[in-house]
Amino acid sequence: MGSSFMGLYVQREALVTAQKALDITGNNISNVKTEGYSRQRVDVCSVANKGYNLLYNTSVSMAGQGVDVVGVTQLRDSLLDEKVRKYTTSSSEYNVKDQVMSDVETALDNIEAEESGLATNLAKFKEALQSFSADNSDRKEVANVAMNAAKSVAEQIRYLDDRLNEISDRTLEDAKASVTAINTILENMGKLNEEITTSYISMGYISSSSGNYIVDNDYGPLELKDKMNMLIDQLSEYGNVTCKEENNGSFTITFAGQLVVYNDTYAQTAMTEIDPDPLNMAFVVTDAGTYDQAEDRYVGLMKADDWRKIKADNGDSTAAYVRNDPNAVDITGKDKIVSGSLRGYLDTFNGEGIYAADDGNKFQGIEYYRDMLNSLAKTMTEELNGIFENFTMPDGSPIEVFTYADGDGNDTFRTAAENFRVASAWENDPSIIAHPETPDMPLEELDNSYINKMLGVFADAFQFGYVDADGTGRYDPQELNFEKFVAHISDNLGTQVEGNGKLKETTDIMLDSVVNARDEVMAVSINEEGINMMNYQKWYNAIARMVTTLDQALDKLINGTGLVGLQ
Repeated sequence: MGSSFMGLYVQREALVTAQKALDITGNNISNVKTEGYSRQRVDVCSVANKGYNLLYNTSVSMAGQGVDVVGVTQLRDSLLDEKVRKYTTSSSEYNVKDQVMSDVETALDNIEAEESGLATNLAKFKEALQSFSADNSDRKEVANVAMNAAKSVAEQIRYLDDRLNEISDRTLEDAKASVTAINTILENMGKLNEEITTSYISMGYISSSSGNYIVDNDYGPLELKDKMNMLIDQLSEYGNVTCKEENNGSFTITFAGQLVVYNDTYAQTAMTEIDPDPLNMAFVVTDAGTYDQAEDRYVGLMKADDWRKIKADNGDSTAAYVRNDPNAVDITGKDKIVSGSLRGYLDTFNGEGIYAADDGNKFQGIEYYRDMLNSLAKTMTEELNGIFENFTMPDGSPIEVFTYADGDGNDTFRTAAENFRVASAWENDPSIIAHPETPDMPLEELDNSYINKMLGVFADAFQFGYVDADGTGRYDPQELNFEKFVAHISDNLGTQVEGNGKLKETTDIMLDSVVNARDEVMAVSINEEGINMMNYQKWYNAIARMVTTLDQALDKLINGTGLVGLQ
């Protein structure tokens, strides 16, 4: 039969269990504002009556042995975690695109400004040519007005190109800062994995099998797990992340399809600048992990001491090491960095839209709008200069209206807007467009035939673009005149920014929805914990009352049994 004192033992354990439940409730309430904290819960079970010959003995005498604490667990839903990280990645991408392209819109907002915009200066240039075309007694002054109006157009295009350079430089710096943040996260993950495994060992929740540690229950260092999950959430802002909890309690992390954290080893990322024209941005993972089937383990990742030595040897930077590292994996492609802020930086910085090569970035980013300015500068130069292509100055130099050649005389498409200016022949002699046949003769009678040809170019429609090194034409599909093309730049940008804004808004709404759903599971609710506190208090009080009752029964049994006349 069961011990007479078994009831007291049962209630003693119940008191301990109720006290632990109250402790965990208090811990939850204390961490209601702690970032990344997952609500904890005491898991309890009925104590089984084990027999000698049976798995569980049903003997009534040994039944009712009370409750036991199985462990303390945290309330998380892995599916909701995955959804939150997926939408975080998308939201970060669209937020970067919205911010950068809104900056581009702000930079180019004066394209159609009434007083000093590009459209206004282009219209003034056209009006000045029309005035020069008419018979006027102040021909030389009107010639200067026309040339200065052309200068204003060129200056405006160069100004817009400079503003795009500012945004491009800022985007580049933001991307570099993101790489630094990613590397810090990966390093912290490697260190945290080591702490998690060590904690499992110290808690006695882990055993060794064939030289490998294996966690033998679902409980462990919950606060360290919270830190790891928070780091995974942070990493998901930059790109697509997957995670797997290993047998030893550590987390294996992949980023952009590459293994980047395994046990206490981790990879690092770097941003490289590729130098065709224009400068392109690329990201790599250096020393990414690979699975060695023969050894049945991951190889390639390095520990903190290894990385510290590499960074010290390269001036606290992995850049020099990365450029010569055969193990560096390019993750720039859309099949690698699917989404996230890095995808946003890649698209906005590299995106050339319709002007991109076949294997280039087709997003309409900073370079796309720069190439629209390049196209305008190139087309204006070639079409207007074409009117005077058969004429030369007395020294044999060509008569040109505009030029986009650099200081070395190279006239490349990618720098057309940057170097766009009035040609020296026209700047030195503003009236030369009226007498190109006799450039050394003073203007006496107006010959407006060439000026009218220039005005005719303003009326013509063109496909704006260029022919790349492979001989492939990269042209805007629409045929537009100069003025309509300028309006096309502004309209296209406005439409894109509006579209990006709607994508950002939609994704943020979806992210908020899944975050709220996850918070309902893992976040601390004061109301719910208050109810738990009252329930556990009632439980504790009931157990205490049960102890008193059992004490009275035992007192009767011990002190009253066998006494004659006992009432």
